[in-house]
Parts: sequence; C-alpha cells; structure tokens
Amino acid sequence: MITQHVYAALPECQKCVAFRLDDIQDFYLTKSQMEIIQTFEKRNASLTIGVIGNLIGEDIQHMAFLRERADSAGAFKMEVANHGLNHEDFTTFDKGDQAGLLSMSQGNIIQTLGVKPDVFITPFNRMNNDTLDAMVENGIRVVSASITQDTPPFARKISLADREIAITVFHVPATASTGYLSYDGAQWLGFKHQETFAEIRRSMDEHGYALVMMHPQEFSVRNGLDFENEVDMGQLIELELLLDEVQEEGYSIVSVSQLAGLVAIPEFADYLSPAVLTVSFISIIALLLMRRFGRPMPMIDDKNRVAISEG
Repeated sequence: MITQHVYAALPECQKCVAFRLDDIQDFYLTKSQMEIIQTFEKRNASLTIGVIGNLIGEDIQHMAFLRERADSAGAFKMEVANHGLNHEDFTTFDKGDQAGLLSMSQGNIIQTLGVKPDVFITPFNRMNNDTLDAMVENGIRVVSASITQDTPPFARKISLADREIAITVFHVPATASTGYLSYDGAQWLGFKHQETFAEIRRSMDEHGYALVMMHPQEFSVRNGLDFENEVDMGQLIELELLLDEVQEEGYSIVSVSQLAGLVAIPEFADYLSPAVLTVSFISIIALLLMRRFGRPMPMIDDKNRVAISEG
C-alpha cells in the first residue's frame, strides 16, 4: 500500500497550479475519465482524481487503467483523493458518522487501488468542523472544497481528545473550473481555455496559487438530457490548449497535496462558522451567473452512479 502524501515536497512554489478531476467511478463516462487522465500523462503534468469509494472496483478495464497510474513511479503523478463513500453531503451527518463514511471509503480505495489517500475532496464542496475532525481520525491531512464555501488556502490545527498533539489540516479549495452546470440543470457548459486560464491568472494574483476543478461530464458527448460514454473532442482540445498555455506561461502543474506544501499558507485558529458555510438559494443563483461552482443535487442513475454533481 502506498500513502499518497507529498505536502512537504515543495519547499517553495511561486507559480503552482493543480487540477482535480472529481466523480471518478466505474461504469460512468469512463472513456472521458481515461482520456482526461491520459491528456495529463502525455504532458507529465500532475493530476488529482477524486474517487467515490463505494463506486469503484467492478469495472475491470477501468480499474486496471487506474491501478497502473496510481502506483506509477514515472514522471507523471496521478494522486488519488477520497471523494466520499457514495458522494454524500457530509454536513448532513454527525462527526461519528462522517468518520465512519471516510473510514469505509478509505478502506475501499486502499483495497481496490492500493493507495491510501491523504486528500479529501468534499462532495458538493461542503464541510463543517465535524468533517475536519473526521478527517484527522482517518489520517487525512488535506481538504479541497470550493472557494465559494471555503477560504483559500490556510492551515488549521485540529485537537482531538485522544491525541496529545494537534494535527494540522491544510485547506486548498478550488479557485477555477473548466465548466459548469447550466442554471436549469439541463447541460454542462464547458469553458474555452482562455476563460479558465483567466481564472487561473486571477487566482494566482489573489491567492498565490490556482486549483482547477473538472468533471467528466464537461468532456462527454450529450444526447438530449443524457450523457454518452463518448469523449467530446472539442472540449478535450480546449483542455489540451489550456495545459499548453499553463506550461508555456511557466506555471508548475502539481498535485493538490503538493499545494499544501506552500510555505506561504497562513495558519487559522478556527474554521468558518456554520452561518458562513450555509449558502442561500439567492447566493447560489448569483454564483451560477458568475460561473462559479455551486451546483444542484446529483441525479442518480439505475446503477446508483453519480450522474451530475456539484463537486
């Protein structure tokens, strides 16, 4: 088993960009999943994938593809992150249940992929103090939500009753995206590479880093209201152009946990209050119009696969 934590690997990073691909699972848009991963692999550019723990392990071809890259010692670094057990909203559970969900998800990912994630990509980009405590109980040190619901980047010490020392949890929320869900929920709208690159530059200026959130849906062909397991080549080309522009600009493409190694990350004494975390319906509409990251609840297909999610 490999523990994937490298948050101390970068002593300094002036121009670092990370990409995370959410909603990794079997039997759902796997061609897009694999094509996106290979696009990063061809450029030796790091990528963090958010794996839904209870929805992997049965698709033989998909699992072989992921296993081969999860433990690769080559230049390409694919980091595996925990993305929940069934892509549930963790804030609807108490601390004990959240710890249990993370434990089961960690166990499934370890069993199927042979790696122990050190990053938790929160489903729906939501979390609370209990989530952070549950992470520490499961040995997870890095959390990634969205800038709309978490403050970019900071470190917070978590003290549990059975621990003699406080454990530091690193927050690195997404600050950019390659697409978003339309207001009526009818379609995913992919961005042109220039739009995402502008978000990356803005984030670099404002926060000292950038983290780009992606979903397989943005890179898949749609048939009416349904997705087909076929790659949208036009949107894939936009991703290729984006990666080329990022590298040509001199930015380093790193994993999410590597971003947590930034020496400039300040330490916060406490997390946001529940009132701040609760985004009102009006705020969500405003965020959608700004093409940020708030999205409707997921639709689940007959195989219990997550069809649409906000993160």
